[in-house]
Amino acid sequence: MMGSAKDVDDDTPSFAISLYKEYRGIRTRMMKEMLALLKEKGYKRASLAVQKVNCAVRMYENIGFKTVDVNTEEYIMVCDLCSYPFSVTPAYGRIDR
Repeated sequence: MMGSAKDVDDDTPSFAISLYKEYRGIRTRMMKEMLALLKEKGYKRASLAVQKVNCAVRMYENIGFKTVDVNTEEYIMVCDLCSYPFSVTPAYGRIDR
């Protein structure tokens, strides 16, 4: 199911993330850190596919992902890293704005 996100373009990495329920409290911080690292490495965008019924859709929207395509089961979302406001912090500490 995650394959459709990689078709955004050849230069846009796609995420495929799944966490056990007890670790979901770290997902926003983890996503922000990964997006900041991609931006630092020079990537312009990041993408993912998420099932429409997944409660994480709102979290992805809140950290900057926008829906660019929809199919019967998923939203295809892209985050513009050029305007992404977060930066990587040393030793995986607090994320600075």
